[in-house]
Amino acid sequence: CKVIGFAGSDDKVKWLVEKLGFDAAYNYKTKDIAEALEEAAPEGVDCYFDNVGGRLSSAVIQKMRSFGRVSVCGSISSYNSRSLPEAPIIQPAVLVNQLTMQGFVVGRWIDQWQDGLKQLVQWTKEGKLKYQETVTEGFENTPKAFMSMLKGENLGKAVVKV
Repeated sequence: CKVIGFAGSDDKVKWLVEKLGFDAAYNYKTKDIAEALEEAAPEGVDCYFDNVGGRLSSAVIQKMRSFGRVSVCGSISSYNSRSLPEAPIIQPAVLVNQLTMQGFVVGRWIDQWQDGLKQLVQWTKEGKLKYQETVTEGFENTPKAFMSMLKGENLGKAVVKV
């Protein structure tokens, strides 16, 4: 298995490779996505965890191997936009490569929430799950923290400490 990541800053790219152990990572703001995928996955991509949407996701889906799987858990590229981002049409790639795409919303597993939290805590304690937080102090700074997160200025999970 090879893990490839994209992030919006060189610091985040460095974090993905050095701290999380990604095999390759690229700054999507400075590197052509299709070129990066060709470098890192010349044979194509089997699985894609999509929380971005837009052009980045379209580029990855165009590079998927036959019977690839796409897990969609977000679309942050459109969260702070008045219009949907322009992106190439993905249906031909989905059809020709017989891809499976499925959306995931955490509420679907609400009955397993507590068990999931226990498992995540255990994995964190064992070092199997790594995390990073950007903490903003004070409830009054929530709007600033939120806008900072939408601009990609956080590293890891954006948290407001009240």
